[in-house]
Amino acid sequence: MSYGEIIENSAQRLQDLTRKGSMVVGYLYPHTPIELLMAHGLTPSLIRVNPSVVAGFEDSLQTFSCAFTRNIFSQRANGNLLSLSGVLFPGNTCDALQNVADVWRFRFPGDKILRVTYPATALTEHAVDFLANEFRFLSDNIAKMFDRQISATELADAASIVNDFREAMQFLYAARVYDSNAITYSELVSLLRKFLTAPDRSVVDEIAERFREIRQVLEKNGHLNSADILKDGLLIGNLEKVVTPPSNEFPRIVVVGGMVEPQAIASIVNNLDGVSDNIIALDLLSFGFKTVFTPKTLIPPANKGTKPIGAAPEPSYEGPFKAMARAVLQAPLEPTQEGLTTRTEFLKQLLTKIGVQGLVVCEQSFCDPDEFEAPSLEKAAEKAGIPSLRFPIDPELSDRGRLEGRLQTFLETIGEV
Repeated sequence: MSYGEIIENSAQRLQDLTRKGSMVVGYLYPHTPIELLMAHGLTPSLIRVNPSVVAGFEDSLQTFSCAFTRNIFSQRANGNLLSLSGVLFPGNTCDALQNVADVWRFRFPGDKILRVTYPATALTEHAVDFLANEFRFLSDNIAKMFDRQISATELADAASIVNDFREAMQFLYAARVYDSNAITYSELVSLLRKFLTAPDRSVVDEIAERFREIRQVLEKNGHLNSADILKDGLLIGNLEKVVTPPSNEFPRIVVVGGMVEPQAIASIVNNLDGVSDNIIALDLLSFGFKTVFTPKTLIPPANKGTKPIGAAPEPSYEGPFKAMARAVLQAPLEPTQEGLTTRTEFLKQLLTKIGVQGLVVCEQSFCDPDEFEAPSLEKAAEKAGIPSLRFPIDPELSDRGRLEGRLQTFLETIGEV
């Protein structure tokens, strides 16, 4: 299935849900508490870039708006997002997203706009408390705006769906490192997209089926234990126990970057001469790795009763808002929250441990965080003895021929293609 067909299928799925009476709320940030939206009876859907939308100059946006935000805003201006019942914007993540939220509210006053402000620091108790309160305010605003009260039963069910999705996808990501033939990168990110377009138990069951099949494949070739160890290491950001995968007959790369569409990367790679997406050992993209490698949200079942006298103590559960906040803040976050030192040290460790020959640093056009972080990522790769390539990309793939040429040349320099 082509990149364009995948986008059309996603749009069709949302339209079908809307026709059936579902209230769909779009969101733009990978660390959105989608289980909270689901607990209010809403369908959360990640708003993706659309390469068929021309996102040129838009007089409503300031000049520092990046290609990602321009594309999203242009979709709304062109009437492509009318199936959404509302939009949830992040605050305090980057200036461009903050600006677009403000302009959107002014330009389209009839749209229902929600916002969550994220803390500027990584995992501390103060940050957890702050974000928990933000999630509580979000819940209150959803109840008022959509007349949908939160349900403890639906919250527990939603958390179970999201947790099962994360656990299965985390393993599939790790499995690719040890056997890229077990599941193609295109299929991996297609499953991811399907869930993020409209998460429900049926999609999780589909992903779980592939999870079971691939576990059997890795068990047969002796890589199952290694994949499990890598999955656990990626989740906590420590790869000391990871076993280096066996060498491959083709060069392997890690792709890193911000708000870049994983399927766009797969599409470019698969269009190269004599190359398939087997070369992608792992991505560290916001809508790929960062979305998947979020820890479980520990929300107790809604039907938990009183413990019998003398029963063994149960795990210590926090309130639901704090549990969601803690999970989010343990996920791979932004440079300003994690700090470049933490991120670059993890990258050096990763490049050394999983046996890759190259690093591709994607830069969303006009995205300052990407531009500022790229030199540090290149230095980390250099210290690990890994060549790197800067890969400036926009949502429309407007310079696709040049991108493919740059990547093809880079692959030829690091190994025989």
